[in-house]
Amino acid sequence: MRHRIRPIRPADKEAVHNLLGRIAIFEPHEVEVARELIGESLAGSPDYVIHVAESDDSEPATAGVPAHIIGYVCHGHNPVTDALYDLYWIAVDPAMQSRGVGRALLTHAEACVRETGGRGVVIDTSSRSEYAPARALYERSGYSLVAKIPDYYKPGDALLIYTKML
Repeated sequence: MRHRIRPIRPADKEAVHNLLGRIAIFEPHEVEVARELIGESLAGSPDYVIHVAESDDSEPATAGVPAHIIGYVCHGHNPVTDALYDLYWIAVDPAMQSRGVGRALLTHAEACVRETGGRGVVIDTSSRSEYAPARALYERSGYSLVAKIPDYYKPGDALLIYTKML
């Protein structure tokens, strides 16, 4: 699958919101948080860096019309650390999953962290079975599971914390 990754633009907002709505494993309150971070990023907050993946067959966004967004990643410096970054969101259109888009977005976020002098990335995720493909991506990409907090999100749903030092 050919795609390109670029910074989010205001014209992408609706397309990314729609993408989030198509991902069945995200709960409504999670989608709301993701949308808030998108709004903060588009408003100029340096705390949330967002890049989108768009299919190579789409035209670049022009005249306010968004390109075909197939995924996005959001990361930012954790302000209580010297140079660790949190990966807040990574999402790929269900029709485009298992085609390397998630891996490309993760690799791109890591490159951005390196460029700003970051020394590592931390990812919080769920232990729910629906998140197994995401966890497999993290592990294939060199992330290590460093902590588990049982019943964190809700009974039976643990918080899993992955890290990778760059």
